[in-house]
Amino acid sequence: MREGQPVPKPDAGITAAEDELVKTTRDRTFPLGNEGALVPGRNGYGTLGKPITLRANYFAIKTAAELNVPQHEKVWYRYDCEITPAPSKAKCRRLFDKIFTHPKFRGITWASDWAKIIVTTEPLDLEGTEWKQKVVIPPEPVPGVEPDVYQGEVPEFVQDAQNRNRVEFKITSTGSFNVRDVINLLQSKSPGAEYASASEVLQLANIITCKPPNTGNYIRNAGSNRFYPHEGHPGVESYDLGNALEALRGYYASVRPAVGRLLLNLNVTSGAFYKPLPLKDLLTEYGNHKWEVAENFIRMLKVEAAYTKDGQTQPFMKKIKTIVGYSQKPRFGDAKAVKFQYTASNSPNAQPVLTSVFDYFKTHHGITLKLPGEPVLNVGTKADPQYLPVELCTVIAGQPFKRLLQGDQTSEMLKFAARTPNLNAMSIAGTQQSPGHGLRLFRLLNPNDPNGEAVQRSSVKPWGFQVGVDMITVPGRILNNPQIKYGSKSVTPRGGSWNCADVKFARPGRMGKWTVLVVNHNGQRGRALNPQPRDGLAPEPPFSELEGFLKKYGLQMTQRQKTQNITLDSLSLQNRATNNRQLERIFSNAESEGINFFFVVIPEYDAWLYARIKFFGDVKYGIHTINSVGSKLQKVNGQGMYMGNLALKFNIKSGGVNHHIEGTLGKPLDNKTMLMGIDVTHPSPRSKEGAPSISCIVASIDDYLTQWPGDIRTQTGRQEMVDGLEDMVIKRLELWQKYHKNELPAKIILYRDGVSEGQYDQVLLRELPSFHAAFQRKYGAESKWPKMTVIVVGKRHHTRFFTTSREHADYNPQREKGSWNPLPGTIVDRHIGNRILGEFWLQAHQGLQGTARPAHYVILKDDIKFEADELQRFTHNMCYLFNRATKAVSICPPAYYADLLCERGRSYLHSTLNENHGTDSSVFDASEEWTGGVHPRLAESTWYI
Repeated sequence: MREGQPVPKPDAGITAAEDELVKTTRDRTFPLGNEGALVPGRNGYGTLGKPITLRANYFAIKTAAELNVPQHEKVWYRYDCEITPAPSKAKCRRLFDKIFTHPKFRGITWASDWAKIIVTTEPLDLEGTEWKQKVVIPPEPVPGVEPDVYQGEVPEFVQDAQNRNRVEFKITSTGSFNVRDVINLLQSKSPGAEYASASEVLQLANIITCKPPNTGNYIRNAGSNRFYPHEGHPGVESYDLGNALEALRGYYASVRPAVGRLLLNLNVTSGAFYKPLPLKDLLTEYGNHKWEVAENFIRMLKVEAAYTKDGQTQPFMKKIKTIVGYSQKPRFGDAKAVKFQYTASNSPNAQPVLTSVFDYFKTHHGITLKLPGEPVLNVGTKADPQYLPVELCTVIAGQPFKRLLQGDQTSEMLKFAARTPNLNAMSIAGTQQSPGHGLRLFRLLNPNDPNGEAVQRSSVKPWGFQVGVDMITVPGRILNNPQIKYGSKSVTPRGGSWNCADVKFARPGRMGKWTVLVVNHNGQRGRALNPQPRDGLAPEPPFSELEGFLKKYGLQMTQRQKTQNITLDSLSLQNRATNNRQLERIFSNAESEGINFFFVVIPEYDAWLYARIKFFGDVKYGIHTINSVGSKLQKVNGQGMYMGNLALKFNIKSGGVNHHIEGTLGKPLDNKTMLMGIDVTHPSPRSKEGAPSISCIVASIDDYLTQWPGDIRTQTGRQEMVDGLEDMVIKRLELWQKYHKNELPAKIILYRDGVSEGQYDQVLLRELPSFHAAFQRKYGAESKWPKMTVIVVGKRHHTRFFTTSREHADYNPQREKGSWNPLPGTIVDRHIGNRILGEFWLQAHQGLQGTARPAHYVILKDDIKFEADELQRFTHNMCYLFNRATKAVSICPPAYYADLLCERGRSYLHSTLNENHGTDSSVFDASEEWTGGVHPRLAESTWYI
């Protein structure tokens, strides 16, 4: 980024403050949250590796006090808002907008989250501590259309609407705050310094910073401080994803505390949105689906309905409506079939008449529908439907698509979102001459305003602070690669990867009885293997070559059994029952024949087919399965690499060790150390009602840290903390005993995946007691318990690093190629972290595509007493031990395996978690579906790789 320009050195004052503070945090514990959780203080900073300087996507915040302009300091007044009855999110926004026009806010600088909180720089005149007001929530405004103004008596239907939208709005003063108090806390040399309201001030700072995009036109707030310019905005960046969706580029912002200062974290983000098209065109582009599927696609979509009389070009009326679905009576009825009672006159003697939607629009509005055969929309409720023809509707821009993307759409999204670090850095910050869209969106920098002085006068300066317009620089290091050990050879990784050709596995596995299963189907492209050579495909199925590769790597194999073939019906929804029976029959027969391994060849990836193969193999019949797409298997070019990758899976599932690192369990660890990983995966918007979350635990059982059996089960949907964890831990400890001469581990390191920052204390308060209960049962007295270290692994954060030198970037000057990401092994533990917690950001992998995201590690418990260098080096080395790859991975294997196991659990509940079609049958039934566990024959293996 900004190659050739001077690179500012990282702030020496921050480094000095960190060094001073860590002297007092070492060997102490500190409170976390409000429920009594205690965490260890940071015990030091890492020193290993080559020192480098990086830019980070953080911007320094300076308060008026720090800028020596005390006259510009501001007190922030917070008010909580209560609305009775509670309205929808959209109505809440309109209500707040109306409240801000009240004279009480005249001349007041204010900001809000448009849900509960208002913050001002001057106290409101509440005539006490609270203010109540009866308010009618205004209707949704239609662009270009003035709201109705009635002279004289308001029509009855308008009065009814107003009464339905009349609420009580109560504002209560909850305190005043000065951001200077937070700065004093962050700059304090005492680790025990406290400011009880620090979290509230940070919350208000985020609300204030996000006000510009929150109040801007043509910008969608997608939640979690993510904002997307859409159609109509000069900074919109969109990309066609196909099937009626588009990708938009947006920006995320968060005010973060660090040692000695506040920082603004600003990042690029991408999201999928409905295209702003006429609804009939959107449905045409979506494709030829059943009405149930189309209905699910457009449910809760907002549309603008334009009423244009016959023979006219301009609508006489526009309305904003939300689609509930298609008509229920008759189901998916068209404009002539759907009828309702309609009273044509306001006369008290007028009688309701049964009329069709078609006739109503023709007689009442003078509109002859051009597409009367299309199903009509319900834009009311199920109990009180209101009907609207599709042809009058246009989709409103900026509406997120909250379900899973299809395969092709996912590929297109990656093309849009995976951008080089330099492009993302320029989008965020740009240059002073050409500011990035990110800084501009939050009104922190504009062209011809080199330091943001002018534009910030209307954004953050009225609140008593300003934001720097250059990314900060931070000190980083590049850790050395470990040596990879195979049977009789050592391999040195380069660029985070290595070649395992001409080696034998460190410990070859012993395969049981195995065979090949070729799965064809009668649909398009339904042949798994092509009998004729074409397009670089081998003419014969290369099963003998595969056997040769497996033997070359040292696997101990039995003779391959006769290849089995199965031809399914096309993989459509209506054929699933028949296909399911066929698949189960072949697995049942294989079990009776003593088959241990199925190498399954399929025509192409299909989520349902994959899910059923894994369910029958893993859960019901206890047969290891390894899947391969036939075209990849037959492809001549790169076949050696592909076969090698398959061999990795065969060996692991056979109980072998692919590779290891000598001395992985170095000081302070030993061969009595057990590693664990925990993760939880949750239902998506496409899941059935009542769908569960899936929790899992994996744990090492060998000194090479290669075999990771696990336990998996369902639990209450969207609950992050693991239920039944005590029994899951017991099972892992007992399996460790089995493989270690009946001894229990003396040390345990847990990498906990998927926990947000706000849930750190819950890991200690809700999950750690389950470990203690398990230790009590297995070890007895607390003095005999193992020493335990708990580390949270974060993936969904917004910290990114940008190189300041070609020498430290993933770039090959001879080939003029590279990703320009930091090199594998880049680590940062200074200048952006918490003042108390031990944490670091590690990019162990080679970021080949887009801007690399480092993994974030936070230490919540540390009985083992790691030094910073010891834990950082161990975690880095672990990233080279992922057992199905010959490259370093982005997160350490315990967390990675837990994530994989959760994904395998999702496949066991594929229909429940991915195929909610909005029908009455779309409800999870725990009595009929998988709820946990796998077949006993696989339970002690790493079956999910």
